[in-house]
Amino acid sequence: MNYSTKILPLLAYLFGVCTFGSLELSSQNNNASESLSEVLPNISQDSTIAEISNHVETMVNWMTTEYYKSNYVETLIYAEKGLYLAKKSQNSKYISEVSTIVGNTMLRINDTAGAKKIFLKALEEAKIANDSSAILKSIGNLANIYYYSPKYKYKTVEKYRESIKIAKKLKDTSRLFIIHHNLARIFNELKMPDSSKHQIAKTQKYLDLIGNPPHYKASHLHNYGRMYLLKNEPDKAIEKFEQTIAICENTEYVEALIEGYEGYKEALEMKKDYKGLYDINKKLQTYNEKKDNDIAKNITDAVSAKINVERYKDQIKAKELEEKLLLQKAERKNILLILIAGIGLFLILVLVNTYFEHKKKKALVKDLKEKNKQFLMAKEESERLAKSKEKFFATVSHELRTPLYGVIGLSSILMENEELKKHEKDLKSLKFSANYLLALINDLLQMNKIDNKSFTKEEAVFNLKELINTIIFSFEYIKLQHGNDIRISISENSPEFLKGNSVMLSQILMNLIGNACKFTEDGLIEIIIDTMSNNNETAQLNFTIRDNGPGIEENKLKGIFDEFTQINSHNNKYQGTGLGLPIVKKLLNQSGSSISVESEVGKGSTFKFSLPFKVIEQHEKIKKTDTTLLAQKRILIVEDNRINQIVTKKILNTEHVNSDLAKNGEEAVNMVKNSNYDLILMDINMPIKDGIEATKEIRVFNKTTPIIALTAVEIESQKHQIFESGMNDIVLKPYDIDIFKQTIIENILTDKRKVLKKLG
Repeated sequence: MNYSTKILPLLAYLFGVCTFGSLELSSQNNNASESLSEVLPNISQDSTIAEISNHVETMVNWMTTEYYKSNYVETLIYAEKGLYLAKKSQNSKYISEVSTIVGNTMLRINDTAGAKKIFLKALEEAKIANDSSAILKSIGNLANIYYYSPKYKYKTVEKYRESIKIAKKLKDTSRLFIIHHNLARIFNELKMPDSSKHQIAKTQKYLDLIGNPPHYKASHLHNYGRMYLLKNEPDKAIEKFEQTIAICENTEYVEALIEGYEGYKEALEMKKDYKGLYDINKKLQTYNEKKDNDIAKNITDAVSAKINVERYKDQIKAKELEEKLLLQKAERKNILLILIAGIGLFLILVLVNTYFEHKKKKALVKDLKEKNKQFLMAKEESERLAKSKEKFFATVSHELRTPLYGVIGLSSILMENEELKKHEKDLKSLKFSANYLLALINDLLQMNKIDNKSFTKEEAVFNLKELINTIIFSFEYIKLQHGNDIRISISENSPEFLKGNSVMLSQILMNLIGNACKFTEDGLIEIIIDTMSNNNETAQLNFTIRDNGPGIEENKLKGIFDEFTQINSHNNKYQGTGLGLPIVKKLLNQSGSSISVESEVGKGSTFKFSLPFKVIEQHEKIKKTDTTLLAQKRILIVEDNRINQIVTKKILNTEHVNSDLAKNGEEAVNMVKNSNYDLILMDINMPIKDGIEATKEIRVFNKTTPIIALTAVEIESQKHQIFESGMNDIVLKPYDIDIFKQTIIENILTDKRKVLKKLG
């Protein structure tokens, strides 16, 4: 939703204030919903101008009250009669007031053409009567209509400027405030901050003169904030939006409050303050839900008004005719007239019924067309939000993967240090935990892919016992802290080496075992693995994770796999995000499996699931890369992050690689021009000149040296762009060191660009 559509409701409200003037006061003082016939003074064809004027004034007050209550049907029932009597009163004030009410009511039910016709007629009457106040109201009403049409935006500005002279002549301070306020809004919308600033200064002047009413001041401060956003001054904008929110919080000014939060959100986006954005979005969601409910109600009321107004008008006319016939009967006692009246009434009812059915069908068709437009707008908004979400996830992915690259890389280097062999087990656990955290980040960021069944299943060879023992060791601290005993039971017929998605299996087991460790104290946790079928090619493994902890209440078992659901326990300090079990369920569903749970309060819980794996003979264990091929190769590392530079250089140094460093793309281009390299490692996101731009420039004068992209952003979002720039391959950070070395060797020996470009 853009800025213009956000401010539309508030502008409409201020236009209403501008055009109704003193009528607003009378409507606010009358809260009782009375029938018009109960409050109108009686008039007849012989009534004097004064009697008619008294009648019209009462009608205006009643119609205004119903308008502000959103009772548009009741208002429109008496629209025709009100306009007729206002003209008969020969008072331009009443003509202007009735036209204003009826026209704005038509705007509320989206009858723009009818409203414009009434406002133009009212302006003509006001000019004939030379009534400045009525002319001012009519111009404000027309500006309201022009505003709703984007191509007439400057027409709106023209009308407001025309009305300033009249308002100054009348010394109408309130209307002068509103006119300048609305001009400031329109200039903000047209992205003309200097023009807006001029109008805001005028607004401040008149705001002080009328005593700074809170709803006026809130909207004025919002204009200030919008102007600062256009000037790219988010801190000043935030100050104004915070003042707007403070005024509107816990009041009926929900629309203005939402505008304040929306502006605040845009300023935070400009500052890239994602933590603040998260808090603001939570508040916005609450107020937008209330707003959406109100909008739905207004749409229903508008459609109902369109369907029913003509029916009620005809019913009123029928009732008046009936009363007239009854009066004639009492006066003349003519049986023939009664018979004629009965026949006439019957015919009117038939015509009314036929007319009503016709109008109802037309209204339903129109309503369907309007609903289709709304669905299209909702679809476009959904697509826009999806793109924003994708961009946000890409940023989060990059920011999380970059430090993980340092953790995984340094732990791998330390594991190869002979002096630290006594810490090898700890370093393996550190690296495993970092790899698990990376996998968790990837899965969380790719929830949409899982839901859309586009989650890729990456298979690898792994040792089942080593994997289980490594997972168990990562819980050593919490195991000792809670005094638990963890037992592993793997059936003898279970293969030693398997091929499958070991990362997914690790994530499932880490979540299930982690939950058991968190909620169990001084107890026993069992991990049981049985092989039910084994045909030397595939094996079906049944996993059971059992604990004797506090257990789960039966009425909560169905909800434990829902996202963000947490189980109450005595260990509140170990409450997590509530995503563990939902992720387990999604991963198993993606693999064509499921999970079951049995639990009894006070006795513990048991989780069970099954997964198939390929059986691998021991000699088919992971092939080792011949890293001696890297010795004395000359490689250029293009990386702006200091830690990443150190990690990458140390990894290459272990293979006796001669490596140089470039801190950005511009340095890389100059170094490649002046030196010969066997391969270039190119980071994508860098200051001054990024990896894509640098590669394009290098390919102008060097088309043979392999270039490998190093990126912490999701590959799918950049793959096509990377290969189009002239790069040969991609390595996603943080990377597996063996795969990293293998990729370098493959690209030095062969040109993989043509094959991978097709994949991209």
